[in-house]
Amino acid sequence: MDHEQPNMNDARGFRLRDGWWVLGVAFLFSLALAAWALAPAVLRLVERPPGDGTSIESYEFDLDTPSIDPELLHAAMLHRDMVPVIDAPEILTMQDVQDRNSVRSSRYLVSNDLVIGVELGDETRAYPLSVLNVHELVHDEIAGTPILVSWHWPSASARVLVRDDAEQTFRVSGLVAGGSGLIYESNEDTEMGGEALHSQLLAEKVTGSEAGSPMKTLPHQFTRWTDWAALHPETTVIAPDPQLKKRYKKSSPFTYYESDRVMFPGLETSSGPSPKAWVTVVEIDGTTAAWSWPWLQANATEGVFEETVGGRKLRFNVTLNPDTVVVTDAETGQTIDAIHGLWCTIAALKGSLEPKYVDAAVSP
Repeated sequence: MDHEQPNMNDARGFRLRDGWWVLGVAFLFSLALAAWALAPAVLRLVERPPGDGTSIESYEFDLDTPSIDPELLHAAMLHRDMVPVIDAPEILTMQDVQDRNSVRSSRYLVSNDLVIGVELGDETRAYPLSVLNVHELVHDEIAGTPILVSWHWPSASARVLVRDDAEQTFRVSGLVAGGSGLIYESNEDTEMGGEALHSQLLAEKVTGSEAGSPMKTLPHQFTRWTDWAALHPETTVIAPDPQLKKRYKKSSPFTYYESDRVMFPGLETSSGPSPKAWVTVVEIDGTTAAWSWPWLQANATEGVFEETVGGRKLRFNVTLNPDTVVVTDAETGQTIDAIHGLWCTIAALKGSLEPKYVDAAVSP
């Protein structure tokens, strides 16, 4: 009996063979895809920046000759560089913002959203807190001046620093001093390690051979978007990273401010307002004064309070829900370079300040 030989030219003869070939390629492709996806995580474990989440020495910064109490230094993150700082923000016009807001799914800024506003020369720009809560540092240039806009939500402090040049970049150290963020100048051309630490709130180097040397700052406004936009209808705004949309929504820290529990050791206060009361500090011609926000809210008339500091009459524009304080020169209207922050951090870093606060019953 003749047995029928398979016809290799029959399409059915190829079907099984082709199927195994396709499955094999698909399997190899899946392995390659998995390796590609896992590679960054593996590399982070192998080449992770210095830091162990506990010992400040493990972060490998220059800790010599500190200008602040070393006992105030604490690890805040597992290692360096965990914050995705912005190096070159996309800039939006007012029309761009309006276009985004016309579509509910892409709405970006609404009236009561908080922003850090910067004015320099003929340019103004807003940095939404919803973005800064995630990125903390934004390298930017305004009116030809390289700046670093910084926001550290655990201490509620914002500062706008002037960079030496457009190439100077900073990163988040993973350490805090007195509960306020410490940053460092990065240099890709040198081996990591031995950098000096800078205090974001104090705007100065706090370790290393130049500890105590100040960084130049610019005035800013911590204000509502509606107020900033009304004052500066031609303002520009930094854009969010579309890849981090969900993270922005989950990163509001404001429930943290509702209790007196402090995040780091050594920040307990024995006098003054509650530890996490927001406080504004102004330094003019050698005179330093401070006010808690509840005190300003209680003493403002129709949202305005005025006081003279160092021979200069100041105006405090105060809002509630959301709470903001903007300090300007009462005569010129120029923004004052005030420091805002939580009382526990201000008390730790600024020494013997005695702010006006509600329970103190201090008259204006």
